[in-house]
Amino acid sequence: MTLYEPFLDDPAHIAELNGQRFVVLRAPVAFSTSYREIQDGFRKRLQGLPASYPARPHVTLCGFAAGTPLVEVQQLVRAWAVGIPPLHIEVGGLGRFPPPFQIVIIEVRKTPALFAALAGLRALAEEKQLSVSTVVSVEQWRFHMSVAYCSQLREAEWRDVLTFVQASKVRQVHDDLNAAEVVAFDEGQEYSGGTFGLGGSTFPHSEGETSPSNSTLEPTARD
Repeated sequence: MTLYEPFLDDPAHIAELNGQRFVVLRAPVAFSTSYREIQDGFRKRLQGLPASYPARPHVTLCGFAAGTPLVEVQQLVRAWAVGIPPLHIEVGGLGRFPPPFQIVIIEVRKTPALFAALAGLRALAEEKQLSVSTVVSVEQWRFHMSVAYCSQLREAEWRDVLTFVQASKVRQVHDDLNAAEVVAFDEGQEYSGGTFGLGGSTFPHSEGETSPSNSTLEPTARD
């Protein structure tokens, strides 16, 4: 059985997301080395400080409010994914979200296809009256992969992070993605709500609902 590889491994962060569902793009394998190099640099820089880190690189497209039935998100994504061709993902530079969020990110280029995919997903969610927790509009959304969550850092510590952001370089990589994933958080666990092929691509055993009690999860110890 294939183990589900979670995107988060910080128990406190997972607890904050309890009951929520997200639609995400799992970063291609080609991104992993570059992403880990950047993240490892921030881990060393912030050692001993209250920062946390995603377990795996991903691009979030949409979040749904706590309590949204998982099956309704699955139905939404199934209908949306059929009309979306495989997406080309390109890395931009290193960036950040300012206070109070204080998140270090790798920018992902807003291509016309990626923007259209996001707009279509949001429009379909509105049509089906699903409560979207992502408050930033489609037009203002910055596609990104989070590298480090630093909201607990003090002002001087965050300024040091910004200096390191400016000094760091990201390898320019790109690749195609042919699937989107639904991710759910319940009972203190992250688990898969299914993998949905884009443009009609199929994945075995990809779209069934999985609960925390019967999903196969990797250990969630910190790196």
